[in-house]
Amino acid sequence: MFRKLRVGISWTLLLLTFGNVVVAQRVDQKNASALTDPTIVRRYQQLITAEGLASKLYFLASDFFEGRETGTRGQRLAAHYLASQYRQLGLTPKGTELASDPLSASPFFQPFTVYRRTPEQSRLEVTIDNRQVASSIFSATAHDDLSFFFNGGFANANAGVVFAGYGIADDKLGYNDYAALSAAGISITDKWVLMLEDEPLADANTSLLSTPDHKPSSWSTQFINKKAALWKAGKPKGVMVVSDATPMEIMSFAERAAQASQNAKRIGTVSLSKNADFPPTFAISSKLANQLLAPSGRSVAELKKQIDSSLKPFAFDLGNRVRVNAEVEAFAELKTENVLAFIEGADPKLKDEVVIISAHYDHLGIDPTLKGDQIFNGAADDGSGVVACLEMAQWFMKAKRDGVGPRRSILFINFSGEEKGTLGSNYYSNSPVFPWELTVAEINMDGVGGVDAKHPTQSKNYIYVIGRDDLSSELISSAKELNVSLGTNLELTEGRRFNSDQQNFEAQFVPYIYYSTGLTEKYHQVGDEPDTIDYKHFSRVVQLVFANAWRVVNQDARPRSVERNRLTLAGYICPPCSFSCDEAVHDHPGECPVCGMAYRPKYVVKNI
Repeated sequence: MFRKLRVGISWTLLLLTFGNVVVAQRVDQKNASALTDPTIVRRYQQLITAEGLASKLYFLASDFFEGRETGTRGQRLAAHYLASQYRQLGLTPKGTELASDPLSASPFFQPFTVYRRTPEQSRLEVTIDNRQVASSIFSATAHDDLSFFFNGGFANANAGVVFAGYGIADDKLGYNDYAALSAAGISITDKWVLMLEDEPLADANTSLLSTPDHKPSSWSTQFINKKAALWKAGKPKGVMVVSDATPMEIMSFAERAAQASQNAKRIGTVSLSKNADFPPTFAISSKLANQLLAPSGRSVAELKKQIDSSLKPFAFDLGNRVRVNAEVEAFAELKTENVLAFIEGADPKLKDEVVIISAHYDHLGIDPTLKGDQIFNGAADDGSGVVACLEMAQWFMKAKRDGVGPRRSILFINFSGEEKGTLGSNYYSNSPVFPWELTVAEINMDGVGGVDAKHPTQSKNYIYVIGRDDLSSELISSAKELNVSLGTNLELTEGRRFNSDQQNFEAQFVPYIYYSTGLTEKYHQVGDEPDTIDYKHFSRVVQLVFANAWRVVNQDARPRSVERNRLTLAGYICPPCSFSCDEAVHDHPGECPVCGMAYRPKYVVKNI
């Protein structure tokens, strides 16, 4: 039963439901600022409950979705679930997939293609004096004790071999294999590079190099350092790493090859690029390496002893007698999809402007090598952010039906491929469904449940609010103010940066705020289950995010940002990481050959 009361330029609607009076204020556009009235915001904010969030998360993060790994059945099931939920709530599909039936899930999907970085099959052959002395095959169903593929592109390669010691270039440690190669006049370009794994070690915990406390350095713990050094030194045809001649390895080579073969049954690393620029890289056994080295009269054990005792690099070309040939076959391409759902704004002047609220719905899938539980359910990461999107969509739609906004439009995006390198948001960044000049702000949630054991104050009542000074200050200030005025009373922690989908909006100079509980105690473990979440804390986090989003979509002015006509595309760069690869600027989109991340655009701001 309705009763309409006219008051100046606004009017109030009384809704009688189950004997309770719910007051919703309709506001005409001349008095739209009333939509930021705390009493209105609080009314809808308080509809976000622990029970509502738990009911969704216990399903989305259940074993039914098989860990939601990009490109798998579980991920596609999750996409269909999200589309069905958004449709039931009344949101409009904003995907780009054509559908014969407009009532199917497909109109919510923005499909894109990814390519696996594990080959369907690889073959490595060694010839000496034109006679084959070894042949090794690797796939998800075949392995041996000679080699297995573990990194790089799928280019076939036939070339001679250069031995490059440990493949280390570190003048601070006083050890540089590539300097030794250069001094000897040896180029690695168009050759296979043979190197030892790790670094000179006395034992698994002690480096022979002059590292702090003689602990093993990142040359042992992060192979990406060796990739970066090699890529800087030349452009080889392929790389072979002797991986069973280090005290840090406790498994036999055959056991490691079997494990790699088992892992090849998973989707593994994927990319938006069809092939990687980095050369095909194989782990090989000492058994195979000794066959390669035989014409030189040396062995792996002798070379290690010589280098480890002297701590002087020793590198050489094996000459024309030894050749290595690799043939690598790729899997068929995979299809995946972002899920896009839309609420049109009510203000004729502002509805063309869009606020994006996002969270990725993919996770790590199933690991068949684990004993016991093998499913990474991803409750905190990032089932929590996804169900927060659903919950906020529900109450924004109620507000719309009640006639109180939103003034601007809202686009909910659940990204696929975040765990593979923010691929879904990178794809959206290159194929946005709304022009960037009309994208007012981006609110990203990645893990808004759980607790970070390394939180600076050891708080369990916190949320990280992350941004960049020139893009995020207004949104972060707004979150702080609302946290107090609306009584969510969380500890808002700034300063710690976590890479997630917001970085692709940052690259487009879109104002953003990123909410996260950070690297929680169950981060990327099978124990990230729905029953580990504190739902009361979780609900207050989502209430805060909702209130901040409410303000952005309803306030008169959009958050300050750089005008797009002042931006000039200066090339493409690797996203920020701890390696020097993000310093290089490229003239085309693609994938970083070192860290494997998809490039993002680099803009410079011009004065006009």
